[in-house]
Amino acid sequence: MDGDKMKKNSPNSQKGLTLIEVLVALSILAIGLLGVALMQVTSIGGGIFSREMATATQLSQEMLEKLRTLSYTDTALNGGAHPTTADVGRDLDGDGKPPFLAVGEGPQNIIDERGLGKDDAGSGPLIYTRTWEVADDTPAQNMKKITITVSWIEKGEGPVEARTHYVTITGVKVRE
Repeated sequence: MDGDKMKKNSPNSQKGLTLIEVLVALSILAIGLLGVALMQVTSIGGGIFSREMATATQLSQEMLEKLRTLSYTDTALNGGAHPTTADVGRDLDGDGKPPFLAVGEGPQNIIDERGLGKDDAGSGPLIYTRTWEVADDTPAQNMKKITITVSWIEKGEGPVEARTHYVTITGVKVRE
C-alpha cells in the first residue's frame, strides 16, 4: 500500500498544468494576437490609400475627358502647362456647378467632398492638386498629347514623414 501512495504523489503522476506552462501558452497567444492586430492596421491603411488612389484616378480621368470634349483650338489645349490665367473659372460642361476647369492660375486644388483624409494642416478634407500639360503635334501632326497629373499629400504620423503621391494619365486630342 505504501507503494501506491508514492506513485500518486510522484511528480510524474501529477495532472494539470504548471504556472510556467500557462505563462508560456499565454505568451504565445499574445504574440499571435499582436500579429493579427498589426495585419488589421496594415489592412486599414491599405484601404485608405486605395480609396485615395481611386479618387485621384477618377479626377485625372474626368479632366482628360473634359479636355477631349473641347475644340482643338481651345485655350485650355494650348501647348504648355495648365491651368493658366486663361483657364480661370471656366465651366466646361456649362451646368454652372463645380468642378470648374480651374480655380486660379497654377495647380488646381480639389477638396475631397467626403471630407476624408487630412489637408496640409493635418486635419480637414484631403486636397488633391490637378494640373495638365499639352504637347502640340505629338505623337503626330494634328494631334495634342494631354498629360494629367493629380497629386496629394499623405500626412505622416509619429516618426513617419509626409509623402506626396501622384497619378498621371496621358491621352490624345485629334484635330477634327
